[in-house]
Amino acid sequence: MNVRAPHLFVIGVLIGACVSQATSVTVEATPPAPRTFTGTVVFQARTATPTGASRAMQWRPVRLAKVRGVDAAGEEIASTTLDEEGRFVLEGTDRVDHLEVVAHIHEGEWDLAVTTDSAGESDHRVVVPASEAPLEVRIDDGQEAAGAFHILDSILMGSRAVEEWTGQTLPPFFAYWSRGVTTNWSFYLGDRGSGRYSIELLGGEPGQQNTTDTDEHDEMIVLHEFGHFVMDVLSSDSSYGGQHPRGFLILPGLAWEEARATWFATMVLKSPMYLDTIGVEPTGRLRISHDLERGDRNDVRGVGSESGIAEILWDLADGTEALPDQDQDGIALGPAAVLQGMINLGREPGAHPAITTFLQHLVESEGASLDQVKHVLELGGHPNDLLPGGAEWPVDIEVPGKVSDKIDGLSDPAPSGGPPRPVNGQDAIHVYRFQLTEPGRVVATLEIFGSGRAADHTDLDLEIRDIRADLIDSSRGEGPLETLSRHLDAGWYVVHVRDGGNGNRAGYELRLDTR
Repeated sequence: MNVRAPHLFVIGVLIGACVSQATSVTVEATPPAPRTFTGTVVFQARTATPTGASRAMQWRPVRLAKVRGVDAAGEEIASTTLDEEGRFVLEGTDRVDHLEVVAHIHEGEWDLAVTTDSAGESDHRVVVPASEAPLEVRIDDGQEAAGAFHILDSILMGSRAVEEWTGQTLPPFFAYWSRGVTTNWSFYLGDRGSGRYSIELLGGEPGQQNTTDTDEHDEMIVLHEFGHFVMDVLSSDSSYGGQHPRGFLILPGLAWEEARATWFATMVLKSPMYLDTIGVEPTGRLRISHDLERGDRNDVRGVGSESGIAEILWDLADGTEALPDQDQDGIALGPAAVLQGMINLGREPGAHPAITTFLQHLVESEGASLDQVKHVLELGGHPNDLLPGGAEWPVDIEVPGKVSDKIDGLSDPAPSGGPPRPVNGQDAIHVYRFQLTEPGRVVATLEIFGSGRAADHTDLDLEIRDIRADLIDSSRGEGPLETLSRHLDAGWYVVHVRDGGNGNRAGYELRLDTR
């Protein structure tokens, strides 16, 4: 009997379990109740004045940004998009704990954001408690998000302008900005490796917005950097970057890219006044105040003049109903035609343009007459070598082939005018373009007529770059000979012969061969 007792116990347990299951009652969770949230979102914006960003601020609607309804655990329950007046209607449930207004526009094919990190993974946002009463979300300038939403609104304007002028929608794009983060310069970062393009904008010194340079309210600067993005994805790129202070004749490709980014900003905002503020009035100032219509005759002029090129581009486009024309330059192409000319030129094989190349293309494509271009140049005090058939840049070289010239980043004034600029001056870097019709090894040899030593100011360097100015290889030694040997695919390339960086002056012979 004792042997069978365990079996009886097991049977009793099983019967008990069955009874328990049969008598259990399932209690269904109460379904979430629908709730509708409505409201308006506005942000504070400053404008440029001669003594810094304005102390007075404007309330502007946050347009097309995303609004999320989020539960207490951070899960999104519902989302919607703000309209042009910053209004929203969010159909959510009573699970919504709070709302988030996110600095991200994902409307149609647009994908625009302003992020707190350089990888573009964390968007700026404002969190507000959920309320059934209509919400009025006012983001004052004391909150970092106000600057983020001003940047977002600026790049939205730029995106709309491109779509209006070209019919094209740009790839995904984000601006990286926070106060106190970037303190040196605003710049274009290009493709971040995932098909998203980016810029990084000045945030000023931490806690010193009133006296240091921060660009969230400088619409011209935001759109200038956005303009680099536009030209990069729709046109060509002749610049390897670098700072470009006024008063210097710089590398013609760099001058072209910077000038047309400035031109783009002025076209979007329909104003010839290109302004960049530092600080807040009355303790601030203007870093840049450039009237593209009136021109700056005190600045340098020529193929390497950033300010001069921007003025030429403005004069080619102005005179339409939306763009003022005070100097009666006799041509009014409008921004769409000028931008389309840039796009068409960028599609040509080996495109690596400067202002001279563009003006020649404009005349040859009958976008403007030679007389109209001459008149614009005469009015602006620009040299005749900008005319078609004038200054050649870049210089074409055969492979095999050779060319001789002289680099001068030392003489003051520089041979082409203005002070010397060893880093990226017009006289300090010479650019040669060549084409390979089939893959092969290219050997570039730079013979320097001198010791090639920095101490003797005859130090020259050699670079091979692709047609969009990205570095492939370089030789930066100190000696009378610099050599590069690379296997390259068929295509177009450029060679830079340049000052070693500390102010050098030397003649040279450049030879290109294949093996």
